[in-house]
Amino acid sequence: MKRPTQASFTRLEEIAGGEHVTTDAAEIAARRVCGLRPAVAVQPADASQIAEILRFACAEKLAVIPTGGCTKLGIGSRPARYDIALDVSRLNRVLAYDPKDLTLGVEPGVRIADLLSGLAEQRQFLPLAVPFSERATVGGIVAANSSSPLRHGYGAVRDFCLGMEFVTGEGTQAKSGGRVVKNVTGYDLHKLLIGSLGTLAVITRVNFRTFPMPHAQGTFVGSFPTEEGAFEFCRAVAHSVLTPQIVEVADPGAGQLIFSREASGGILPEQWSVVITAAGQSAVVERYARELGRLAVVAKAAEFLPMDDVAQSSVLDRIREFPRLALEAVPDAVIFRISALPAVMPSLLAKLSAVAKQNYVEVATLTRASGMAYAAFVPVGERPVSVVCLTTTIPEVFALCAQPELQASAMLEWCPSEINTSPEIVWGPSRPDFELMRRVKNSFDPQNVLAPGRFAGGI
Repeated sequence: MKRPTQASFTRLEEIAGGEHVTTDAAEIAARRVCGLRPAVAVQPADASQIAEILRFACAEKLAVIPTGGCTKLGIGSRPARYDIALDVSRLNRVLAYDPKDLTLGVEPGVRIADLLSGLAEQRQFLPLAVPFSERATVGGIVAANSSSPLRHGYGAVRDFCLGMEFVTGEGTQAKSGGRVVKNVTGYDLHKLLIGSLGTLAVITRVNFRTFPMPHAQGTFVGSFPTEEGAFEFCRAVAHSVLTPQIVEVADPGAGQLIFSREASGGILPEQWSVVITAAGQSAVVERYARELGRLAVVAKAAEFLPMDDVAQSSVLDRIREFPRLALEAVPDAVIFRISALPAVMPSLLAKLSAVAKQNYVEVATLTRASGMAYAAFVPVGERPVSVVCLTTTIPEVFALCAQPELQASAMLEWCPSEINTSPEIVWGPSRPDFELMRRVKNSFDPQNVLAPGRFAGGI
């Protein structure tokens, strides 16, 4: 494997400036991907410098991985090569914002916490309540297709991303989509970059549709003895005229992480919990309280409680940060992100619990009622036996999700680097659309310099 030479470092310094190129051990360690470290980190100032760096990397056959807040670098499979960390932190400007048109254009290095704070001053927001929110940047959120509990009411990133500008692996600057809501020209090529983990292009600008901040908001929690009651309640809400922002189902394991003692407010974390947030005018929120309370009684909830402002803020923050909380509690946890039809979720969770029991591990699940679940498998006992148990659990989860009656799509989003030894560990068996994905990769990055091996099938 070819590594950067001193001449390579000199060339990067010529492009970005010597003060923006580093080989410092601590800086390099902060940008490691699945345990693999680059030789050098460079911070370009704009898209032109990014393009020049990628053209240089192509010529020298060096592998480049885009980084920012470094909160998503553990996602994906271990790269085949990693020479240059291309840190977009200097690209941190809001390029355009029109509150009246509800449109926004930002560079990828903008921290989501800062962006949401600025939007709040105009009583607007983006539905991107994502994990590691204090450090997460827009580019990483888009590249990882990070999941937000607000997905229930507003959709995923692709639903309110209007367009992007980006640099391909060959160093060509390009753009797709537009800057306004009513944009219908051309192909939405930028949507291919959502969830691509930086394997296709380096994002240099993202255009979003923003949303008005509601006048009032209320969060309610129902506690149920079994998952059947919790999901029956969710089905009843889905079949009603109610359109909540958030509907989350936490099993007892997830409840222990989400409901802190300080803000429990009478919640029963040892039971199955359904967290629902409603927004709108005050009268609308009051109507939700009445209707949800009635539906909870029908579903035989043990408790149904409105949350005060303190408890609401605490619980919603912890739901957003569920993966981080799980990893902080048990660093060796492996966390799957699983998509499935809402109708099969109860059966899926029951089978996941059975898999955990068979492998002598524990599982905690947080389910988005719209069709996505986090499943955190936690080792029991001492190393190395506990890690072996997790390793045997992973292929069984993929096999379970592939069952015809479930037809779920799974990705191992977080796991210890020692387990992350092949693409199959993270992405499961080869998918039928692998050849199409390979052709897309070759179109965007024919020299395979961008995050090689990090995506499904070793792409």
